Amino acid sequence: MDPARRLHEHIDVLWGAIRPHKDHLLNLKQNLTVDVFLGYRSNSDTAGVEVPHRSLRMFTALQVPFGLPVIIS
Repeated sequence: MDPARRLHEHIDVLWGAIRPHKDHLLNLKQNLTVDVFLGYRSNSDTAGVEVPHRSLRMFTALQVPFGLPVIIS
C-alpha cells in the first residue's frame, strides 16, 4: 500500500485481511503473544496522526493495545 496514504487506511486494509481469522488469532492468544505493529515516520517535529474510532475496531476485537512509535527524521 502507498506509504503516502493515511494511517487509518493501512489499519483498515490490515483489519479487512485478518478479520476472517479473528477467532483463530484470539485462540493463539491463549498460549502466544499477538501483536499488531504500526509505525509513523515524519520529517516534521510538529507532525501528528489521527485515527478514526472505526479504525480502532481491530485492536478492540483482538484485545491488543494500540501502540504507535513515532520516528522523526
